[in-house]
Amino acid sequence: MTAIEIKMRKLNQFMIVQWLIFLPLILPLSIASGALQGIKHAFLGLFNQIRNDVMSPLIHEENQDFSA
Repeated sequence: MTAIEIKMRKLNQFMIVQWLIFLPLILPLSIASGALQGIKHAFLGLFNQIRNDVMSPLIHEENQDFSA
């Protein structure tokens, strides 16, 4: 085996330790961040739909199909 093949097979133990330490911190933060972005996206979509429905020129009081 050449030196390159031996070097490729060697595990970086320091990197493994870093992942074991930081993964419990990173994973919940990324889940919470994704959930908050999803909630924000849903509320913005809902707000835009409400705004479009309220401002829609399709129904007017002058329209004979309008019943209030």
